[in-house]
Amino acid sequence: MNRLAVLVLMGCFAAPALADNPACQRKSAEIERQMEDAREAGNSNRIRGLEKALSQVKENCTDTALIADKKKDIVDQQKGIDEILEEIQKKQSEGRIDKTRKLERKLQRERDELEVLKGELRDIES
Repeated sequence: MNRLAVLVLMGCFAAPALADNPACQRKSAEIERQMEDAREAGNSNRIRGLEKALSQVKENCTDTALIADKKKDIVDQQKGIDEILEEIQKKQSEGRIDKTRKLERKLQRERDELEVLKGELRDIES
């Protein structure tokens, strides 16, 4: 049986589970879109990896788990930001303006990433 047929059959059995998990449905659809792109590009290694990812999503994905994972990512990101803020204060007290500027640029990148994560959480929850 070819892989496409296997995926279609898997989709039939997984559809009821995904129906209760709209965020998982979106994740599954995104993986399927990436698989189509990989097929068009002739990237068989990418296709195999995406098939595995799709199978795992269909077997294990719940919106609750996606939300919990994203919230954990946000907490971890905020901890990283807090550490950078502490480091900035330390370098400022030492008069290390060069290091302070470098850390402030890093802080902005981390804050930008935090906003991306928060946006992803809003998307999952909607």
